[in-house]
Amino acid sequence: MKKKTKEIIETTTLAVGVILLSATAFYSSSKETGKTELKTELKTDGKEQTASGRETKEAYEAAQKELSFWYGDADCKDYFEQCALDYYAKTGTAVDVRYVDETSYLEQIYDATMAEEDYPDLYLTWNDAKDKAYLYGVATEDEYPVFFDTLVMVYQKENFPEAPESISEILDYGQNNLLGEGVGNLLEWNVADGFYDYPFVGGEVEWNETDYALSTTYGGKYNDELTFYKNLSETVGIDTDEISREQVVENFNQGASLCAIIDSDDLNKITAENYGVCVLPMLDDTTPMQGIARTGILLVNEFSEKKDMAADFAAFIEKEEVDVLHAMTGHISTDEGANRDEAEQAAFIQYQNSRLVPDAANAGEFWSEFTRQMKMLWNGGSLPQE
Repeated sequence: MKKKTKEIIETTTLAVGVILLSATAFYSSSKETGKTELKTELKTDGKEQTASGRETKEAYEAAQKELSFWYGDADCKDYFEQCALDYYAKTGTAVDVRYVDETSYLEQIYDATMAEEDYPDLYLTWNDAKDKAYLYGVATEDEYPVFFDTLVMVYQKENFPEAPESISEILDYGQNNLLGEGVGNLLEWNVADGFYDYPFVGGEVEWNETDYALSTTYGGKYNDELTFYKNLSETVGIDTDEISREQVVENFNQGASLCAIIDSDDLNKITAENYGVCVLPMLDDTTPMQGIARTGILLVNEFSEKKDMAADFAAFIEKEEVDVLHAMTGHISTDEGANRDEAEQAAFIQYQNSRLVPDAANAGEFWSEFTRQMKMLWNGGSLPQE
């Protein structure tokens, strides 16, 4: 496909010198990168740092944008804008960062690319959209993982001084102890979403991906795990029409539930006074829960005329901007060397031991049908063999 050429406006040597000087001062004072070449002998009191940062931001905003980056996660707005500013301070390359609504996200990227109209050189997506991006022809084979999304358990330490080892242990606690005023449930999770239900039966679900298509087979103990799940519905009072991801977090914060399975992205929303975070427990003494996760990745557009520049910016985000990621977005970095607190580390361990959602182009069909079946079973439906 013939691409439109883009003119890059060149600035004078004097202007570049001023911009790079202020950029260097900003970068060395606002981030500890360990790169001594970025440090200068300029004074670093608060006022000069602020002035230098302001000058760099003004220079970035006035600069001709040489690269286009799209993302569809609204929580990442401040983070990616900061990444672009830091990258400009380091390299002098200005990146246009644009939020695009997640609805038909890849389709928007494809349409803009085919129309040769202001399409992204680099973009953020989840790993389960990767095959679709390849089929559209808008992704190179390289990918740059940035953050992950998985499920963890939070528990009230007043009731469980140590992390529960199994779901059965949590149920036994309810039989042997008074739950206390205001406690409505021993355990909660978003039963209405198949992603949250999957760990209860996922050990017996096998995904096979061939030629961008997904097929599913089930192990011999699948019905045993379904039975365990169905029996939970008789003990744990969760209304599939009322529960939501947000409600699970709110109930736990208010002490209305003793344990909850939540999204790792929601860890920064937990405000309970005394709680712990752990990996998913066993179902019972012999059956593990199967962790599930997905990864937020950066993909370079195959049609980009600036693939090397896009790849460099992707690598910069992946490796050099990891320590501020969680505070700015709620997401947790995939980088093994990132600084993490205990809760984030528990989530990272869970991520490492979880199964990634399939990236086959028809994977959405599995999740729709799986969610429907699990919801039906929870609400009194029969097991497959009955």
